[in-house]
Amino acid sequence: MEQILVARESIVKFFKRFEVFIMPLLKFLLGLFVFGGITSVGHTHAMVDSIGSGASPELLTFLFALLFTVMPMNMSWIIIILSVTMQFSANIQVAAAVFIFLMLVFLFYARMATKESILIIFTILAFHYNVPYLLPIVAGLYFPVTAVIPVTVGVFVHAQIDGLFRIMAPTPVTAAAAADRDITEILTELPGAFSEVYTTVMGGFASTDTWIFTAIIFAMVLVLVHFVSRQAIDYSKEIAIGLGCVMMIFGFIISVLFADGSDNIGLVILGTVVCGLIACLIRFFDGILDYQRAEAVQFEDDNNFYHVKVVPKVIMTKSQRSVKRIRPQLPENPLEKQEE
Repeated sequence: MEQILVARESIVKFFKRFEVFIMPLLKFLLGLFVFGGITSVGHTHAMVDSIGSGASPELLTFLFALLFTVMPMNMSWIIIILSVTMQFSANIQVAAAVFIFLMLVFLFYARMATKESILIIFTILAFHYNVPYLLPIVAGLYFPVTAVIPVTVGVFVHAQIDGLFRIMAPTPVTAAAAADRDITEILTELPGAFSEVYTTVMGGFASTDTWIFTAIIFAMVLVLVHFVSRQAIDYSKEIAIGLGCVMMIFGFIISVLFADGSDNIGLVILGTVVCGLIACLIRFFDGILDYQRAEAVQFEDDNNFYHVKVVPKVIMTKSQRSVKRIRPQLPENPLEKQEE
């Protein structure tokens, strides 16, 4: 165990020492994942393809990731919204619906909560890499209760992706017609397209109603983990992770039994356990507390009396070795006994 703690401390010190370089690198890698997924959609209009015909998708992804790294989050959201809209430009109705929805999310939430809004991206990526149960647990540990909003938005967006792909699947007739249209024809179709936006969005809500149960379960887990992890009890964060996993499993079991959910209970249990272990690993690198050396401190000022519980962190820079000296016991001398 000491070797593990020493290795952890070395990793944490290395991260803190080169944090100014590591954080932009991590943000750049996140940009590669995000814009790599966006540019892979591929349902762009022929006019958009002609504009970007001189650059490969890999080059565009690299350039967008660089902009995502150096620009503030508000501007990054604008780039993401425009990129997603362009990827669905083959169908003007869908592109308009996507643009309006993302702009509403940006104007009424993302631009005011820049740090929490990143959870929308993390939620979609978590579903893509089959670790969705990790998001509500980690968000409950390190974000306020209002993180329910971006997690719910991320769940909804992920639920609509398959439906959008089905709508965007082109037939030979529609593909040929889309290729023949120019910018003037697209502009003349905009009024009619905006009239169909409401129907498109409402159809997305109705066709994938299972996302509502997932969003409710994630919200309950997030709130539970948030409040339990902030209680003044020993191992509160570890207990919060365990309770969050239990609520996650029981929530999806109830969803399958009573709400006609389509989730596989075995996969839900396995995925929740794996995500719980990942959350414990994240907690391990975040900090380890030594509850055996906890102390209660009392002090007061002119207006208040304070009762504070102080729990020191475990910091181990090198392995602690205890050296025990063993002195050999010499055999008794029979001559000394005779003299006595």
